[in-house]
Amino acid sequence: MTRRPFGDSLALLAVACFAVTFSFAPEVFAQSIDRWKIDSNKHPSLSVITKNPPEKQLLDMTVYKFEIEHGGCGGDQNWSDCDNDRQRVELKDGYKVSLQSFGSKTKQVRRYYRTNIFIPDESQFPDTSPMTQMIHQVKLHQKNQPIWMVHYHKQGLKISTDTARGGACFVNKKYVPRGKWIEVEIFADYTKGKERIKKDEPFFLYRINGRNVCSIKTPLITERGLKDGGRKKLQLKFGIYNTFPSRWLLLQPENLDWIPRNNISFVAYHQDSKGQSNGAVSSKLGTPFEFDWPVKLPKQTIYFTDWEIADSREKLGKPRFDLVNTKPEVNKRPFNEKAVCTNASIGWMRGKESDKWIEKAKGLGLDRKSCKELLRQ
Repeated sequence: MTRRPFGDSLALLAVACFAVTFSFAPEVFAQSIDRWKIDSNKHPSLSVITKNPPEKQLLDMTVYKFEIEHGGCGGDQNWSDCDNDRQRVELKDGYKVSLQSFGSKTKQVRRYYRTNIFIPDESQFPDTSPMTQMIHQVKLHQKNQPIWMVHYHKQGLKISTDTARGGACFVNKKYVPRGKWIEVEIFADYTKGKERIKKDEPFFLYRINGRNVCSIKTPLITERGLKDGGRKKLQLKFGIYNTFPSRWLLLQPENLDWIPRNNISFVAYHQDSKGQSNGAVSSKLGTPFEFDWPVKLPKQTIYFTDWEIADSREKLGKPRFDLVNTKPEVNKRPFNEKAVCTNASIGWMRGKESDKWIEKAKGLGLDRKSCKELLRQ
C-alpha cells in the first residue's frame, strides 16, 4: 500500500478552524449544515453534530462529529423513531440522485463516493449489539429498506443491499481499526437490473484505504424495489442510526431485575411492511425511551469527513491511498447462518417470536423473509 504524501496540505492545519455545534430544535424540520440536511430530532440535548471539532482533524478536510445518547430519537410528521424502537443522529443530502427514465431505454446511473471515517475506542463508540449501529446508507424515497447500508458489526463492517440481504459482505475488523482515520471509497451502479441476475462487473464496490473489501454483482435497483418507493430518487445518509435499542436494554441484568420489581409491562412492537418487499420487523418493545431504565444506552461518538460524490472516479479528486489490486478478503456469510435460519424458521412457523433461534437470527441481521431466501440457495 502506498500512502500519498501530505504535501502542502499540512500547512493548512495552521489555519484556524472554528468548531460549530448543531443540536436539534424540536420544532424546526429542515435545519442544515453546509449542503447537508439534519434529520429532525425531538431531544436536542441528546444528539449533537459538531463541524470541525478541535480534537479531531484530517488535513484540510471538513470534519463532522456525531454524538448520540440514550433517548436521542427523532421524528417528523410522517415518522417517529421514539415510537418505533430507534434513535439516530444523521446528515442527509436530500434526494440528489434521480432514477427517472424517459422513453424505453434504461437510464444509466452510477455514482462514486469518498469519505474518511474515524471510529473511536470502545469508551466512545461501544459495541451495542444486538442494537444495530448503521453508519451510512442510501435510501429510495419512501422505501423502508435501504438500497445499500453499512453497519458497524462485531468490530468490523456488515454491508447489505436490498437484493442481497442478511449480509452481502462481512468486512474483517483488521480493515476497520479503531482510533485511526480510514479512507472509504464506494462505487454504486444504480442502473435498473433484473433480480437475481448477476453480471461480470460489480454493481457495488466498497474500498478501505484503497483495498477492495466488498464486491456485489447483483443489481442494487430492480423493478420490484422501485415499486416499493415513492419518487424515483435516492438519498445518502451518514452518522449513527440505531435500530432496536430495546434489544440491548433488555439484555442488561439490572434492567431485567427492575421490570418485575416495578410491575412493568409493555406491548411487543411490529413494523408492517405496508406491502413492500422488505421492511417487516419486530421487537419486544417499540417505545423503550418511555421507561427510566437503571442501565441506559451508552453514549456513541463517530467522525466523518465531508463526502465527495461524482459520476466518475476521476472527478473525486486525489485519494489518500493508491488502489491495491487484490481480491476482497471478505466472508460472504457467517458459516452458521443457514443453521440459525433452519432453527429460527421452526419458531416462526409456530408463532414463537421469543424463540432463542429467532433472536439469534435477528442478531445476525436476518428476518423471516431473508432466512427463507437464504435457505433456498
